[in-house]
Amino acid sequence: MKLILLNIIIIITIAIVNASILADCENNDNNNKQLDDSRNFTGKVVLITGSSSGMGAGIAKLFAQLGAHVVITGRHLNDIQSVANDCQQLSPNKLKPLEVLADLTNSTQLQSLLNKTIETYGQLDVLVNNAGISLMASVTDKQFMPVFDKVLSVNLRPYVELSHLSVPYLNKTNGNIISISSFVSTVPLKTNLAYNVAKAGIDMMTRVLALELGPNIRVNTINPGVINTSLKSDDPLKDQMIKHAISRTLLKRIGQPRDIADGVVWLASRSASFITGANLYIDGGIRYNFGGQ
Repeated sequence: MKLILLNIIIIITIAIVNASILADCENNDNNNKQLDDSRNFTGKVVLITGSSSGMGAGIAKLFAQLGAHVVITGRHLNDIQSVANDCQQLSPNKLKPLEVLADLTNSTQLQSLLNKTIETYGQLDVLVNNAGISLMASVTDKQFMPVFDKVLSVNLRPYVELSHLSVPYLNKTNGNIISISSFVSTVPLKTNLAYNVAKAGIDMMTRVLALELGPNIRVNTINPGVINTSLKSDDPLKDQMIKHAISRTLLKRIGQPRDIADGVVWLASRSASFITGANLYIDGGIRYNFGGQ
């Protein structure tokens, strides 16, 4: 009798162990599938401002390569068309991006940009606020206030307004708002008050929107360092400043648009599903070594 009971216990134990092993295998398969799918944006709609060049173009191309419908927008039609063509070639299904010529300082055109996105695709999953300009002026310059107003009209106000307009659509898709700030949001630079203020404003906008829009919408910010883009600057010392910045970057190289695009895609993916209100610094460590300017 004892031998029979012992055999039954052994059989039950083996069954439990086998069931546990099978469950672990199934969980591993599910986990592996989630890893494979984490950068799959098939069926997702991504709107990137300032995507006709520089970091914005790099972000658009990577999303296209990962299967997303992308919206390319800027102020120069030839640049928009060029990036859109690249995106279509990179797209696994050769999806043609939506091309929208828009001046983001114009509220009517900003609303039209969003309307065309929804009319074309019926949804919005990821908004990337990226458009920006860099103009420098000392507070003692006669033209300081025009420079200040122009920088904030491009680098901050459209971020706030387009985020505001996009909320109803992002709510439906449990979407993302990802804004491009800068390491200078916390590092003061001489003659750079307007840019510093605009980027600091983006960081704070992200935190407030994360408070207001959770749990349906995640809101995060990328803070780049010195990136190899076509961002325009009217400062004659630009090249010298870039060399100085690279010398201060801990990784001793200039960043590339793909560095930023990888960060944006990660924040928009399932892998970052528990991250909101964050600043992701992709700056090669320059913020720790730039020094007072």
